[in-house]
Amino acid sequence: MNNSQLSAQRSTSAERQLVLFLVKLAKEKYMITDNFYLNNNLSYFLFNAAEMIPMTTTYSISSIEIMEYLFKSEIDFAKEAVQYIEEHLQHSLRKSDYLVLAESVIAANYQLNINDHEQERYLQLIHYLITQIAFYVNLPRTLLLSGTPRLMRHIKFLALRILKEKHDSVESNNDLYFYVMKNYSKEFYAANQIRVFITENFDFDLSNDEISYLTMHFREFKRRSDEYQLTDRTKCHLE
Repeated sequence: MNNSQLSAQRSTSAERQLVLFLVKLAKEKYMITDNFYLNNNLSYFLFNAAEMIPMTTTYSISSIEIMEYLFKSEIDFAKEAVQYIEEHLQHSLRKSDYLVLAESVIAANYQLNINDHEQERYLQLIHYLITQIAFYVNLPRTLLLSGTPRLMRHIKFLALRILKEKHDSVESNNDLYFYVMKNYSKEFYAANQIRVFITENFDFDLSNDEISYLTMHFREFKRRSDEYQLTDRTKCHLE
């Protein structure tokens, strides 16, 4: 084996060790799922970085916003991972390459097929859902993204189910459905409009349970918003 072959072998071994280290970092510090997809996507990113193959994609403002608010663990991991990769390669990556890595980590964490661009469709689907919800509950997108963590977690998994065409397998609780319809009519209307939007655009039918859960999420956020406004008005009055 000549010197160039030995050097290449050492380089490959070092990169393998770096990928294993990054997988461990992702799992232990950022609670990201350790699976085949993560190992594979990190290896692919590292190969492109080592070969200086351009990876920068044009990301819409909405996609960046969604990644930074709803996939903070993946974003934070990607930023730290890029630092280790730059140190290993001894050259800087492009400023936005951490977004490329974050997107591939999202794909791995949710077992999305990166070759079919499923992660792009997933982020776009979340964007569509949040835009519709913001319209029907009359709230700014940024407030939804930053102020409703439970609702946003629900939307992430709803978008995943729509993307993978996974329908509810259990019978809906119609008592709850009719209860929210009667008692939370405004929020129920908003949830039902989301159902119409999803059916018309993605050919996916939401269950009555899903409508009930969305209605209760909307109701809870309205209650908190009303309480905040009341506290704010009281403060102003006292001042």
